[in-house]
Amino acid sequence: MQATTPATEETPEIVNLDEKFQEDLKPIWDDYFKEDYTDTRAIDVFVVTNRKSKTGNFGCTNNTYGVALDKVTSFGICKINVPKNHSTGELTFTKDGRQSSHDYFKILNAKSLPETTVMDYMKKTKRNPLVFVHGFNVRYEEALLRAAQITYDLKYQGPVILFSWPSGAGDGFFDEQFLTKTYESNNQNAKASIQAFRNLMTSLANSNLKVNLVVHSMGHQVVLPGLKDLHKSVINELVLNAPDFEAAEFLRLIDNIKDTSKRITLYCSYNDKAMTASKTFNNNDRMGACTYSENLDTINVGLVDNQTLGLGHGYYSSRAILSDVFQVLLGIDAEKRLFIRKSEPNSTEKFYLRN
Repeated sequence: MQATTPATEETPEIVNLDEKFQEDLKPIWDDYFKEDYTDTRAIDVFVVTNRKSKTGNFGCTNNTYGVALDKVTSFGICKINVPKNHSTGELTFTKDGRQSSHDYFKILNAKSLPETTVMDYMKKTKRNPLVFVHGFNVRYEEALLRAAQITYDLKYQGPVILFSWPSGAGDGFFDEQFLTKTYESNNQNAKASIQAFRNLMTSLANSNLKVNLVVHSMGHQVVLPGLKDLHKSVINELVLNAPDFEAAEFLRLIDNIKDTSKRITLYCSYNDKAMTASKTFNNNDRMGACTYSENLDTINVGLVDNQTLGLGHGYYSSRAILSDVFQVLLGIDAEKRLFIRKSEPNSTEKFYLRN
């Protein structure tokens, strides 16, 4: 009689978690990253502005829009050449078409558009638009170039909208010299731009669009009150950079604006000299010097901001911050992102961005 071999259970296959993770993610990344940012690129910046036109027409230069406030909002598109050789955060701009497109930012062309056309295009992309709101003392051309630079360096896969309010010094020589006068006039223009920004966000919400919103400096005086009564979840990621906004007022507003977005990230610094000056001017603490709230991820960037380069206020367009924002836009929690560490208990921030 022939002996039978006893049945044995199959040994389970050992799964390598790292290999499985890469295997699972590859088709996701391939599908997500459709736009190529490895070479010089012309970027379409959709413009929404309540700057008053000097010519009566839409355009993409300081000769078209200055610092005067308009009662109506203009819509259009500016095509910006972003050079592959630019250093992150730096705007090497030329109006000389003979200069290398690989080395210089250039404004290529401009076109006025109806608001409905802009919204229809946003919907067709099936991506979250990036809305950028600049800060204090930023002229129109600089705002355009900065929006394009941030888009390029983030390898942003959706369309970009610049909301440009009447910021910057006047056109006269002496206007450039009197910073306090510029601050006062920009401050007034920011408050007068709240409704125009709210109208934009309402249009986006009515179009069933969600956006990633990136704000800098005095732009928060436009954005935060503009979100107060929105009562709609229109923002995916809300990124606040060096906010020149009263800290106590923000803590009063936070309950009204927290539901407009999935997450709020605040980048701040104790070293921000512009915040020190603003505190003296406004006689109150400013958010950009770090404000704690359970409703947001406050990240102190004082360790990575190079004080030898200026006021410690323009870090929002730097490599270190954009690298973290890139991870924010991928939906990664702060604790899991590179170079983030927790702060000590009772600090005015939750996290530090490490050197």
